[in-house]
Order: sequence, then structure tokens, then C-alpha cells
Amino acid sequence: MKFNRWFLILIPILAILTYVSLPKSKPATAQSTIDSLASVESRKAKDEDLRTAEDSPIPNKAEFTGLHYFPFKAEWSILFDVTRATKVEKIALNMTDGSLDSLIAFGKITATIQGKSVSLTVYQHDSGDFFIPFKDKTAPTETYGGGRYLELPLTNLRENQLRVDFNQAFFPFCAYNSTFACPIPPRENELDIRVEAGERKR
Repeated sequence: MKFNRWFLILIPILAILTYVSLPKSKPATAQSTIDSLASVESRKAKDEDLRTAEDSPIPNKAEFTGLHYFPFKAEWSILFDVTRATKVEKIALNMTDGSLDSLIAFGKITATIQGKSVSLTVYQHDSGDFFIPFKDKTAPTETYGGGRYLELPLTNLRENQLRVDFNQAFFPFCAYNSTFACPIPPRENELDIRVEAGERKR
């Protein structure tokens, strides 16, 4: 049987056309980029709320230009090991006005950060979500001297580990307005490291 040389030319042409016609899949967006964009959007929303809400702690809303933050860094989203409290009970936290507030003592979390073992006491709201008041070495020069807070959804807990994103750390309302009363971070949540993430001063 005689072989048609045009068939040899047609095969690579068809292969090229088939490749070009295939739908191109978009590259997956890195999780750190997604988290960074989410932080930007949540910060914009918070600025708008502080600017417009009736219960905003900002004294002069007309001059409010927005909060300030450390640059987003994915490495500040840290997986902590969890040691739960042996029994569920509410404990008292000191407030800035001298009063007391009570929250559920969930337990302690530990991780190694900057080569140091870090431990934090974690509290729970009645909703089940977590509350972590803490203070680090950026206070009082770069962050609020009274410490910062983290609010974490219950979904951040996976078995015996809790995902803590310090990029979400924020000032309490009393940092902007002394008429507000805020929980004071307990001594065991005063960290001997610099947490260069989350809200900061100018």
C-alpha cells in the first residue's frame, strides 16, 4: 500500500489545532493571597463601621481616616496545640474600669514562635467562638499598651489544634475611647516575643 506523504503533514497540524482548542485552566490562587485579600476587605468594612456606627468608639468620626496595620504575613497564621480545661467553668477577667467580666475557660494552646515556646490561655463566648486577649513586645510603642484581642470562630478548631491568625489581631474599643471598658489580658497571656501582625499604631 502506498503511503500518502500529506498524511504525515496533517497529523502535527491536527495535534496543534486540538491543543489550541482545549480550554485553558486558570492557575489556582495561593491560599496566602486569598487570606490577604480577605483581610483587606474585612479591614475596609471595619473602617466603614467605625466611621458610621452609632456605637462606634471613635470620638471624632469626621476626622477618622482608618486604622493602621502591620503588613499581612501568612506565617503569622499559626497552628497551636490545644490542651483543654479539665472542666467547663466561667472565670472572671479584670476590666479596665475595675469591674469583672466572666468567660468560659476553654484551655491553653502552645506553639513554637521565633524559636520560643509560646502559651496562651483561650476563652470561649457562650456562642462557642474563641476569645484570646494578649499582649506582646510591640506594646506600648507600636501597639496599644493594654494589649490586643483575637476573635476566632469555633471552626478554627480541628481535633486538638487551633488555627490562630495574628493578622486579625485588633485593639479593644478602650484604645480609642476611655469611656469604654475592656478585658485586660491576663499575665499568662503576656508574650515575650514581638507579634508584628494585625492592628498597630500609626
